[in-house]
Amino acid sequence: MNIFGKPEFWYTVTSISVAFIIYFLSQNKKSGKRLILKLYLANQTLSLSIQKDLEGFIEKHNAFNAIAFPEKNITYGHMLEQMKAEFEVNLSESLYQKLKKKNLSKPEIEVAIDSLNKQNEALRLVDLDMKLVIRKADSSLN
Repeated sequence: MNIFGKPEFWYTVTSISVAFIIYFLSQNKKSGKRLILKLYLANQTLSLSIQKDLEGFIEKHNAFNAIAFPEKNITYGHMLEQMKAEFEVNLSESLYQKLKKKNLSKPEIEVAIDSLNKQNEALRLVDLDMKLVIRKADSSLN
């Protein structure tokens, strides 16, 4: 078993690395703000990547109305619409520009870093789940 080839291993290593970076960089207000902006951009990029993968999956498998979460009766189409709506509220470019201009206190920096880190973790889990669904669906076509 090659653990280095598993996505779960790299997600864990990345999360731990980010946690150490957050701890050391959050000691300084200026570097904390830079970290917030980098985390924000990373979350933006990851969210857009997930949306693109989901759109491709929906188109390839005609799955807009297919149920993604049976226990909640949520379709892949609704999931995509919700991700786009959440992106506009929490990861939009205009929000990034406001954040970039805002003068943040040390407690605000700490809260923002924690929030962005949790958001990144959640996005990574969604990304991993989506990749597994896509892989399973694609293998059933072959």
